[in-house]
Amino acid sequence: MRRYENILIVAPDCTKEDEEDLFRRIQANMEKLGAELLKTDDWGVRRLAYPIKKKDRGHYFFMLLNMEESTVVTLDKFYRTMDLILRHLFVVVDEKDKGLEKPPDQVVFDDLEGEA
Repeated sequence: MRRYENILIVAPDCTKEDEEDLFRRIQANMEKLGAELLKTDDWGVRRLAYPIKKKDRGHYFFMLLNMEESTVVTLDKFYRTMDLILRHLFVVVDEKDKGLEKPPDQVVFDDLEGEA
């Protein structure tokens, strides 16, 4: 299994229920295919560099996955059938750039002098 980063741009005008349904379907397909979802991150709505499907904004989502190479092709075909997904991208994460195994400890800042 290899580690992949997956970025999705979803139509910004879809409802919260549509987004939740979309991600339930995506996670169900990933489980069927044997992909392991390590992390998801909602990057929010951002302005696109150019219009995609007559939309100038998109809701960005990031996912970190462990899966086989054949699963990428299957998910790619699945994403293309979804009207709510404007664009998607899979990037292979290098073995040496896998990142931290555990999140860093919480940083606590001392009160600065002069603050009251």
